[in-house]
Amino acid sequence: MRKKALLFIFEGYCEFEIAPAISMLRDSHELYTFSLGKTPCRSEAGLLTIPCMSVDEVDPVDFDMLIIPGGDLEEIAEADALFELAGKFGAENKITAAICSGVFVLARAGLLKDAPYTITLSKEQRLFLDCFEEELFSYRPVVSKGNVLTAQGHAYVEFGIALNKMVKEISCEKEDFYRGKGNAFMEQVQ
Repeated sequence: MRKKALLFIFEGYCEFEIAPAISMLRDSHELYTFSLGKTPCRSEAGLLTIPCMSVDEVDPVDFDMLIIPGGDLEEIAEADALFELAGKFGAENKITAAICSGVFVLARAGLLKDAPYTITLSKEQRLFLDCFEEELFSYRPVVSKGNVLTAQGHAYVEFGIALNKMVKEISCEKEDFYRGKGNAFMEQVQ
């Protein structure tokens, strides 16, 4: 039986930040999307995405990981059901990964308590949101502790690679492909 990955979508979510991660997962995981309601969400670039389910329909037992993209936090600032769901993934020691401003969800869920993290929000924004331990912030592309993975928005390829390495072996050729360093298949054809 294939494993299942759960991707949160919301109005204004940043699809390019999660594209490498979900592309690399396609050979090992079925991908399911969910939103706060069960209505279609338009991504930051205008991609209309239809969720498979609403947050209230998700049972963490059915999924192996949770992925949270970045985007406009105004849409999810008071999404208590989402924070609770992320907390359940953490409590069950399941992979919980977020990139860019999506890391806010992990902070609100309590998953960053005493854990190093990175996020694409300024110090002033982090202090304003009042859910981050400032001394644990690290401006690095990707930061992980246990099954919690956080990343800067510009590190979307590294995020995808790191997330996939948490669940399977990744070949050097595949890493090179996603990093734009070459295509082993094309090099063999010539």
